[in-house]
Amino acid sequence: MDKSKRILVLGLDGVDWELLGNWISKGYLPNFKKLLKEGSFGPLESTIPPLTPPAWTSITTGKNPGKHGIYDFFKMERGENGWKQSLCTSLDKKSMELWDYVENSIVVNLPVSYPPRKINGVMITGMLTPSTDTEFTYPPELREVIIKRFPNYRFELNWSRYKGRMQEFIRDLYEMTEERVRLFWYLFEKDWNLMFFVFVGPDRLQHILWEDKEMRDYYRYFDSFIVEILDRIKYEDVDFIIVSDHGFGKVEKIIYINKFLEQEGYLRLRLSGRRKILGKMGITKENLSKVLIKLKLVNVYNKLSPKLVHIIRDAIPGHTSPVYDFDLDTSRAFMVGFGGIYINDSINYNMTKMEIKEKLENLKDPETGERVIERVYEKDEIYFGPFIRKAPDLIILPKEGYTIVQEAKSKSIIEKSEFRKADHRLYGIFFAWGSDIKQNNKIENIKVYDVAPTILHIFGLPIPNDMDGRVLVEAFEPDSEPAMREPVYVDPSYYSKSEEEKLKAKIRNLKIKGKI
Repeated sequence: MDKSKRILVLGLDGVDWELLGNWISKGYLPNFKKLLKEGSFGPLESTIPPLTPPAWTSITTGKNPGKHGIYDFFKMERGENGWKQSLCTSLDKKSMELWDYVENSIVVNLPVSYPPRKINGVMITGMLTPSTDTEFTYPPELREVIIKRFPNYRFELNWSRYKGRMQEFIRDLYEMTEERVRLFWYLFEKDWNLMFFVFVGPDRLQHILWEDKEMRDYYRYFDSFIVEILDRIKYEDVDFIIVSDHGFGKVEKIIYINKFLEQEGYLRLRLSGRRKILGKMGITKENLSKVLIKLKLVNVYNKLSPKLVHIIRDAIPGHTSPVYDFDLDTSRAFMVGFGGIYINDSINYNMTKMEIKEKLENLKDPETGERVIERVYEKDEIYFGPFIRKAPDLIILPKEGYTIVQEAKSKSIIEKSEFRKADHRLYGIFFAWGSDIKQNNKIENIKVYDVAPTILHIFGLPIPNDMDGRVLVEAFEPDSEPAMREPVYVDPSYYSKSEEEKLKAKIRNLKIKGKI
């Protein structure tokens, strides 16, 4: 590894390629424009579906979800006692990540990094971390430093709880972002070779405020942040990379997939006597959530014991959670999270799967008569690897202007979107800037899988041959060292070998290529 080399990766969750380009061309973002002129860039194709957990994990592993095992925020597992739904954690990742190859790394706010694990460097967990009351740093003693120096530090901003409270949302958004910027500069001064720092604010803002002044102002905030970074690194040997996990686009209507499955006879809701009575009294999960938000008791609820939360969720009716609200013993299919349908029909598996696929691809908006689903994929069409068995059986990609949700509480399958203004789309952003990087250079066909092998190549590290991405050689100046050096691919076991064994492996590789 070239220990003189440093790479700074800035993650901007949800920044859309088309939107960013439009605002750059209008002159709103002069420093993003500087990156266009002085670096390499292009649209970054996300995973399908374009979802935060699998996309970020593919960026950091160089692999598709079939190899790293993360498909959604949730995982569904079927055991002797039926289906179990749980949030994904770092323990569910089945692949090495960049910091397992690169020494002296700083990793901050990466989704699905909780609980933190031991790395050669520093890790501060991100999205899905329960709270600062938990162990969220490696090394562990860093937790007290963060709490003391950054008392307003927060991991997340749940946009769905701010309906009718836009000014409060904007205030909390900037408070979260500004505290994270302060943490960035604090860690920037430390010793590191790879710094991978994620900001989730753009995604949270765009869900409820799309293409308005508040959104543009927030982008200009990051534009100013970028020029500060460029000013600090322009005299150092630092390559600067900016990525987003997916893009974003305007939403006009919501498709309630589980409502569709219920109406078509594939899904059944739980309708016990107790739940019926509570439902008639207006005691539902949806109404309870509204009360907790109104009384500002959400944090109190989040601190309840898992056992008590389970009892509450199981007792109170609703139409939101597959485990608690859907009768999974008698249902033939159900959707979990943001686009994955599980087929629960072992006898007629293929027939049920193909029926649902055909019906969804022909589902039409009753107002326009147009189809609302771009495509329904079978899992082996887009995923491959040892963990494909954990994947949903069908994966849905809606058309522009539509989004999909797992709730089954709607009156109809397709409804106008009121609060949610925008949602995830396929193309995020990729920018690279530095002494080795070719200027004013647009790159085509960049995928989230390409980021990790490209970073390893810049460091002069061999690339595990089970990565699905490629080295973006066209991003480098032709006479630069990374451009003149061919990528070296090794068996994944290479990184578990001793230094002597690694040297022998490199020599064997060179002999095979006729270099020595």
